[in-house]
Parts: sequence; C-alpha cells; structure tokens
Amino acid sequence: MGQAILKVDFVNKKLITEQQNNSDFYKNKHELCDSEVTIFTTSNSGGNWQMRMRVEGHRQYHQKSLRTKNFETAKERAKIEHAKATVKMDEGKSLFSPTLYKAIELYLKHRAKDVLAERITQGRLSTIKTHIQWFTKYPSINSEHRLDTFGKKAIYDYQQFRLGFNASNQTIRNELSTINHFCKWAKDEGLHNTEKFLHPTIKIVGTEAEAMRRKTFTDEEYIKICKWLRTYCSAKQIKADKIDEDKAFVRKLFRHYFLIHANTMMRSGELFGLKWKNVKVYEKDDYKWAEITVEGKTSKVRKDRIFIARRGDLFDKLKAMSKHTKDNDFVFTANDGTHWNKNKRRALTYHFDKLIQGVGIEDAKERKLSLYSCRHYGISKRVNNGANIVQLAKDCGTGVEHITKTYYHTNLRNSERNMAIMYEE
Repeated sequence: MGQAILKVDFVNKKLITEQQNNSDFYKNKHELCDSEVTIFTTSNSGGNWQMRMRVEGHRQYHQKSLRTKNFETAKERAKIEHAKATVKMDEGKSLFSPTLYKAIELYLKHRAKDVLAERITQGRLSTIKTHIQWFTKYPSINSEHRLDTFGKKAIYDYQQFRLGFNASNQTIRNELSTINHFCKWAKDEGLHNTEKFLHPTIKIVGTEAEAMRRKTFTDEEYIKICKWLRTYCSAKQIKADKIDEDKAFVRKLFRHYFLIHANTMMRSGELFGLKWKNVKVYEKDDYKWAEITVEGKTSKVRKDRIFIARRGDLFDKLKAMSKHTKDNDFVFTANDGTHWNKNKRRALTYHFDKLIQGVGIEDAKERKLSLYSCRHYGISKRVNNGANIVQLAKDCGTGVEHITKTYYHTNLRNSERNMAIMYEE
C-alpha cells in the first residue's frame, strides 16, 4: 500500500483535507533533468501536467502547474522552469513566495535604501508607508497570505473601497501607483508572478477639477496679496507692531518666500534646499532674471534641472538684507541661522495665516489654499497665457501629461476666449 501524503488543490491553492493513497493521487510520473524534476498529473488536475523539484536546504518542493495537457509541451515547460529556478537560486533568490507582510517589510527596506542614496526623500518614504497601509486594509487582502496568492484583479475595486473613506480620486491614483510599484518590485525580485494589479482608469473630472481650480489664487487675490505683503513688511508697519530686527527679517523672509514660490513655481522642498550658489541673477532688457539650479537631492523627482525664472530682483533684495549669504548658505535662513525646512515651518504657517486673514479670503480653508497654491498659481497663469507646455514642464520638474491633466482645466477663461472667437451679435 502506498504512503499517505497531503494533497494540494493547485487551482484553488488550498490543502485537500482528506488523506489519499499516493498511488491513487499522483499519476503518470516522469523524471527529467537528471531526476531533479518530476512531472505528473493528479486525480483532480483535469489532465493538466504539474511539476515539482526538490530545493536543497528546504523541506518543501518547488511545485507548479505547467498549464498544458500535452505531454511533450509539459516536458519542455518543465525544463524551462527548472532552468529559471536554478538561475534564481544561483542569484540567492527564494523560489517560495513570502507572505504579503514579509514582502512589504522587504519592500520598505528597499525604499529606505533609496532615501540613503538620495533617490527619494524621507517625506516620500513616509507617504509610501501610508499608501501601503491602506493597501493592507483592503477587505480581500490578508497580509498573512502568500504574495503569489493575489492575482491581477486582487484589488480591482480599490477605488470604491477608498471612496468609502472620503479619499479623493487623486489620492487614490497616487496610492495605486505606489501599490503597483511594490507589485513590479516583487515581480522583479522573483517574489510574485504578477507585475501589475489591474484596476479601472481613474479620471479626475467634474467636482475634482473644480477643486483644483479652487486651490489656486485668483488674479484679484494675488494682486491683493502682493499689496498686503508690501505693507506688512514696511518700516511703518514694523514700527507700529513694535517688533525687533530679527522678527522683522522673518516677515521679509516670508514675503520673499511667497513671491519667489509663485514666480519660480518650485516645490517647497526645492525652495528649502536652495542655496545661494544655486542662484545667478542677470539683467536683460532692463529686467532682472534668475538662473536657478535645482539639485536632484532636493527635488521630488530626484533630478537636477536648470531653468530661468522671473523676478531676479527678489533674490538681490533678499541677499542684501540677509546675514547668511555664502555660497553654501541656504537662501531661506533667519538671522539666528535657523534654516527654514519641512520640520521648521511654524513661522511660515503663522505668517500665511496672517496673510489670509489680512487679505480677507474667507473660504481659504474650504478651498484648501496653502503655500503650495503659489506653485499652482504660477503654473496655471503660464498655461492660460499660452506658455510652451513642454518647456514649462521641464522648468517645473514635472511631466507634460501632469501639466495638461492638472492645469488645463483649472480656468474656464480659455473656454470663454475660444467661444468669443465666433461671437456674433
């Protein structure tokens, strides 16, 4: 009588609880590759061939379906699978899929190395961790299950799941991008057989397009802001508010930060990382321009870029006021040497709130206006004035697709302008 073994349902990927005789369950066994591989059919495989090979140092077999009922095809596929498995083992990779929990742990360690190599920022890593956490909360995902048990449609309804938590479609798109980056990494590492999870295309239309438009300052608001900032930093107002030299400089630093942000359209992290050696002011046609070098380590996309920006005079004026103007000094540094960065934004937040109140923008919270709205305003203004989109995307350190999707629909004035061309009384 044959030896009793545990049976596996390869189609549904689960153990078959009842025991069965070896000779009854495994059929048509043939050895290949110097007896390292066995191909066979089983009593419930529907005639499809399977293969298995013992992995040295493990108590389990590497076993999988060959997805064919043809014997000759099965032999060829088994030889190819054996060769692929041998290469993977020679490279030190595991043939056995880890649990999703373990795979995520390995992935986050991989991304942490990207931080050390300055390919991504610590802030970006924190965002990735948040995205992955939401992935593991998806109802049909169990982190204790093996990664290779999740097929291409494992998170197909992820959008509906996240909408239930009031996430915007833009947020959902960003999360799915991170999840699929993890998926591709796992495939490249030999941990998963799927390169990308499938999901319906998510388009930002209607109310979300309107929300993006509302996150941008209007022309009228921007004009009022410029006037308010000029008064806020005037000698008369500083004297009336009875503040000392250092606090007065912080006001002026904030004013320059705001205006430079809008005119350069740089990201906040890029502005925080900007040093005086990265700025060259020159004059052309009685106007001062700024040639700015963004170092890749300060950029979200981790790429160096050089571009020309308006209002070079802002840099000249700020440099004349500042006590920290050596080449390696940061442009946005307070008198006491405090460098403005993402961890020291209290002064920025304080003065921005004062600005919103002073200008009288009562719906700022509902519109989600922030300092980042300066970048939105600068890009939207140039798009609506007919800027070269390809060059604009390069100057802003982003893609043409992002510019067209995000900013072309933020202002209805272009639509009005087009309609006016055919206007008749």
